[in-house]
Amino acid sequence: MKKLLHFTLALVAALMLSTISCNAGNEDSEIEIRNSNSLRVENIKVSTNGNIEFNDDYTDVKAMSDDAYIKISMVSFGMKRKLYIHSEEGRILYRYMEGSREVDFEPKGREWMKKMLPDIVRSSGMDLENRVNKVYKKSGISGFLKELEETRSDYYRSNMVRYLLKNNSLNKNELRSLIREFPYRIKSDYELSRIYKKYNPIFIHDPEISEEFFKSLEELSSNYELSQVLKSVYRQNELNLNNFNRFIDAMDDISSSYEKSNLIKMALADNKLTKAQLDVLLDEVEEIGSNYEKSQIIKSIIKVDGLSSSNANKIIELTGSISSDYEMGLIINSMIHEEMLNQSNLDEFIDLLDNISSDYTFRRILNQLITYDELGDDRFDFLLDVSDEISSSYELSRFYKALAMTGGMTKKQQLKLINKSGNISSNYELANFLKLATIKMDIEDNDIRDALIEAAQGIESEFEYGKVMKAIYSKNQPSN
Repeated sequence: MKKLLHFTLALVAALMLSTISCNAGNEDSEIEIRNSNSLRVENIKVSTNGNIEFNDDYTDVKAMSDDAYIKISMVSFGMKRKLYIHSEEGRILYRYMEGSREVDFEPKGREWMKKMLPDIVRSSGMDLENRVNKVYKKSGISGFLKELEETRSDYYRSNMVRYLLKNNSLNKNELRSLIREFPYRIKSDYELSRIYKKYNPIFIHDPEISEEFFKSLEELSSNYELSQVLKSVYRQNELNLNNFNRFIDAMDDISSSYEKSNLIKMALADNKLTKAQLDVLLDEVEEIGSNYEKSQIIKSIIKVDGLSSSNANKIIELTGSISSDYEMGLIINSMIHEEMLNQSNLDEFIDLLDNISSDYTFRRILNQLITYDELGDDRFDFLLDVSDEISSSYELSRFYKALAMTGGMTKKQQLKLINKSGNISSNYELANFLKLATIKMDIEDNDIRDALIEAAQGIESEFEYGKVMKAIYSKNQPSN
């Protein structure tokens, strides 16, 4: 919708272009205004000094402080006009010139002033806050919106909306009219976000107005400005579930993984999310494209207190969508550290392990689970079975040695581990494991000793085979 609006505004800009610049030093102010369309071009320069009070319709000056003045000069198709209004001894004096010739102010000068002054005041931002309040009190929200439409600068339009909200208490219908209008009148994301960040609580309280507010955020095309607005919304309001859902939906318009990730981490940081809100947030994490940002969020979620079993399953599912083995390994490390894995989600965890292609990462995860009691009594058999996915003889040997080093294995477990060693295809790595097994296992048991000898038959290198057999027979002979 924002793109369509930009295209429409570009067409309008071809017919009417207004550029404004303002330089102020001490109490002097100088503004340049350029208006152009297919019929004419106007270059206007306005200089002011002192306090100036206008009449209600801004067609004349009502009062001025001592030595205050307004100078207006306009060039249009070569025709030059100048108007000088100043205060002298409590009187307001006017001088009007056409070209280089001074002309009586009455009636031509006054007619030109009445025609030009309202638009000049509107375009230059003079008396802006006071003008907003006067327009609203006189003509209500409809009058204000008309004035907003006729103001061409995003900067002044933004200030007008902020002054209106700052100085007046709008009712529900007025707020609805305002939120339906001003976001589509201000093209600058920065100026629009200034309003949203400061005054979003006014629009969040009522459910109907809140819906209009979140819908209007679609007009922000800048990832940064939208993320800043949403941060402000979250920090300044206690969002009910409906508003939280709208808050999450608004994130969909943020294409930057970094900005979206920061928003989600902010919401997680204060630990005040309800279960329902956390479920909604988890669904949004899936939309983040960056493996790094997604993994950072998932690790933050894992630390949230009171995660439900459905939350845990969703986190495991989200982790499976990360293509980086390194990042996935870090997340699983966090799961283990926070004791999230248990027998109830073991099947989901096995499916997750299938996504890891790195034998190094896979082995490191299994190593951490060797002493992980949450997997229950079947932990050893589970680890030994899933280790079949490790194709590297080096990593597989390291894992088997880590199992053997823990000690406390039953005879059945020792025999199963020795039998599994046949999966090690490297003569060197198999020999290394079997030598360690002769030290860490109950080699005085006939069955275990025979199993080690049988496993050594798989070593094709006579040198490595000899080292293993020497280690076996150097031990005391088994007792009958």
